[in-house]
Amino acid sequence: MSNKNLLIFIGVVILGFIGLVVYSKQQTANAPGASGSSNVYGKADSKVTLTEYVDFQCEGCLAYYPNVKTVKEAYKDTVRFEIKNFPISSSHKNALAAASAAQAAAKQSKFFEMHDKLFDTQKEWESRDDRVELFEGYAKEIGLDIEQFRKDYSSKETSAVIRADLKEVQALGGNGTPTFALNGKKIDIDNSVDALSAVLDKALKEAN
Repeated sequence: MSNKNLLIFIGVVILGFIGLVVYSKQQTANAPGASGSSNVYGKADSKVTLTEYVDFQCEGCLAYYPNVKTVKEAYKDTVRFEIKNFPISSSHKNALAAASAAQAAAKQSKFFEMHDKLFDTQKEWESRDDRVELFEGYAKEIGLDIEQFRKDYSSKETSAVIRADLKEVQALGGNGTPTFALNGKKIDIDNSVDALSAVLDKALKEAN
């Protein structure tokens, strides 16, 4: 092969490699779930959205759970509530698995049923190595198609959803769980029904 032909060959290989990288990035950006989760409760078109980024194995999230649940019910006709994933795997070995279970349930429109089940049973599964079997048991209890749950639990789409949620909360400056955001801006809220309600009352008043 002449030097000229060799240079042409190398140039074609390089261009092909660049094209492959660009294509790969586009596929990742356009992959299902790349925009994150959509676990919404309450008034979908409300001008007020309260987002909670949770780690299902976090004791702090468990402590907030009953108060957030009470407020969700009280304000479901006026506020849009979102629950997103913030598993901190470095300190909670089953957090990512729990997030995957919740998102798999979301594929069958039962995210909040699994959300509640995971918090209600946190002490049961938090240190277990047989978490998958436990989560499949919960899936059966809340009426999921177990074969579909298994597929969604380990799917690339579910992983992409969770990664997107993590990227989102990190961009907000979230460094602990739970992290709350009001209309897309990180806020601090004390763990009480009164404190949560006060934040929403003020936001609703300002939105009208």
